[in-house]
Amino acid sequence: MHFKNRLLCAAVLALAAQGVGATVLQTLGAGTAVGVTTNAAHFELNTGLANDWVEGGLLFHASGYGANNGCGYAGVDCYDAVADLSPAFSGNYFATAGMNAYISVRRADGADFYRIEFAAGSGYQALNGYWATYDDGRRTGSGNFSAPRGAILGLADGNGFDEVRYFAFSTANRQAGYSAPALDEVRVGLPEPASPALCVAALAGMAAVLRRRKRKYA
Repeated sequence: MHFKNRLLCAAVLALAAQGVGATVLQTLGAGTAVGVTTNAAHFELNTGLANDWVEGGLLFHASGYGANNGCGYAGVDCYDAVADLSPAFSGNYFATAGMNAYISVRRADGADFYRIEFAAGSGYQALNGYWATYDDGRRTGSGNFSAPRGAILGLADGNGFDEVRYFAFSTANRQAGYSAPALDEVRVGLPEPASPALCVAALAGMAAVLRRRKRKYA
């Protein structure tokens, strides 16, 4: 695609997002959210159970008291097998617990990111996760998901966000209560490049918005 066309496409997509509202896309399964990885964290060196923890250009904060079966914020000794949490967990991991406790993921430099994927686990036998994304303190999206043991959660937003908060409750579809989240194998990726098909979809969306506006003020 010609450079000018790419610029036009980006502008159209930005306007479309403002006109129809951006949506954070949730996926479950490895490789569903992140293409080219720019930042990654595995927590293997967090043997001092540090909170906050910075790794791979990412900043992790746990709001709870780090109980995690007495193991603190890094859980290498918490379970006989980390597969009890999720098949995607490996070695050390980051965890906490407490009322409405969450694990926050940010870029260490404070910049926005657009695509993130991590192994999500829970201190409960089944995983009942809740996530929320923020940008400049404003919540931009949220959602619930459940799995028998653990899952790989992917989130993507073309407008970007600067924080993800992850919770794990005892039952499904919860947004508050006692929470015991754990995560591992975090990857952040580049935004999806604009494609011709996406530009066409954005133009169609803009046209629909304009038609609705004309009918409203006619």
